[in-house]
Amino acid sequence: MAQDIAFLIKFVDPQYKSDDVATEVHYLIEDLRDLDGMSQTRFEHISEIRDVAEIRVGVTFVAHSDLLGPILRRLRDRLYYNPIETYFQFQISDLVLQIQTHQADDLMGFMAAAQSGLLFAPERDYLAEAETYSRTQGELSPTELDNLNLLRQRLGIPAEEAEVLNARAASPYPTKADKHRHFEDITAAEFSRLRAMDEGPPFAPKDIWPVLQELAENLGLPVLEAEAIYQTHQQRYDNDFRLKTEQTAAKTAEDNRLSAAARAEAERQKQAQQAQERLNQYRNLCRQTMANSIYPSEFDQGRLDQARRLWGVSMAQALQLEAEVRDELYGGVASAAGVDYNRLRTLLHQQAWHEADMETEVVILKALNLDMQLVTAATVERLPAVDLATIDALWTRYSKGRFGFKAQQQVYRAQQQIQADDRQRWVAYEQALGWREAPSLFSRGHKPYHDLNFSLEAPQGHLPTWRWCCPSLSDRYKINLEVMAAVMHHLNECMPLEAVAVPALDTALPTQIV
Repeated sequence: MAQDIAFLIKFVDPQYKSDDVATEVHYLIEDLRDLDGMSQTRFEHISEIRDVAEIRVGVTFVAHSDLLGPILRRLRDRLYYNPIETYFQFQISDLVLQIQTHQADDLMGFMAAAQSGLLFAPERDYLAEAETYSRTQGELSPTELDNLNLLRQRLGIPAEEAEVLNARAASPYPTKADKHRHFEDITAAEFSRLRAMDEGPPFAPKDIWPVLQELAENLGLPVLEAEAIYQTHQQRYDNDFRLKTEQTAAKTAEDNRLSAAARAEAERQKQAQQAQERLNQYRNLCRQTMANSIYPSEFDQGRLDQARRLWGVSMAQALQLEAEVRDELYGGVASAAGVDYNRLRTLLHQQAWHEADMETEVVILKALNLDMQLVTAATVERLPAVDLATIDALWTRYSKGRFGFKAQQQVYRAQQQIQADDRQRWVAYEQALGWREAPSLFSRGHKPYHDLNFSLEAPQGHLPTWRWCCPSLSDRYKINLEVMAAVMHHLNECMPLEAVAVPALDTALPTQIV
């Protein structure tokens, strides 16, 4: 299972001159970008003051775990040809690994661990494979067990622990309540199948009871309890059949009074109504399965698939209904630029504010269709109003109005009423959002991006940041004044607030707040 890994690489050799260190950083990035899958990776520079000058001494970036092996080999090769003292840090979830060395062989231990999978919770990977194999009533075939045994040996999992994981994967119904629920669902499906056959008199219990009795035994459910469930469904089936017989007789009499055209129209309307009722049933089931989670669990997805087949709902209809219900419960993800906002919605639902802020940058740059180019005042106008509204609605929804573009517009309106001077207004606006501190003797007030507050304790409108407008985040979170004014102007054009207006930028003012 691929995970994101945060890398930090820093050259710490005191013998290297400042210019040589900066050159090494440059070639390090070029070497890593040459790897397959790394061309679009965003690299952030690490800067330090050396020899009374600020220089780049390292780099940070994030990559998928399946790229860890190639990255470590590339770093090992660099140390082999140029043994400069280097500090490495790798963060995988909550696990932080670090080493400082100038010897290529010191990285071999990390490479061996990565190749063997020991860095990524082997028990979880084993269980996922076992659950994939477990298809029917928790039984694993000899071939599947042999494959799992090979996987166990490769991951270094003890045989006893593997047996426990096998039992867990093969037992989807561990409690009595689970067994009752599963038996109830299967019994209901069996009688629904009989109803769909629509022929002959009602079936006697002996026709399907033996198979259901075997299911109860396999589940470990007492036969008497299973039979009680079955008898309840049998009684309903008998009642339905009698009602159906009466309705059929009434329909026959009615058909005799209707013309062929009237009968056809009545049948068409009936089928349309039944189809709509089945769609409504499926929509209600979607709401139940998504009540506590954006995406249904594996068990609930199985229920949805079973219901879809039972009710004759097409795959296209099912996907559309699931998307509509998901949008109703968790916010829409409409896009005029063809951008997928599902990950942003998931991160905001999880209250992962920092990750959601970085994802916001990703989707906005996709909406702008910018390929490694800086955002300018002109390109900001290309952001579709639909996409801005989607991003704002998701941030507003999950922060209960604390964050989002509208919250930022409201902060600007408040500053507009206080500050008459353009430059002071933007300075006050950044300070009100918590993006900037008051200037001091040693600082111009710009905060590093990582010092921003990624929590609900942040000031009103603090998130999402406009990091996608920043030329660089290597030292400070600092936005060009002209771009900032263009963003606010475009927001007010697309999502106008009453009495909010952003004046055109005064070209006599400096284009960068200092």
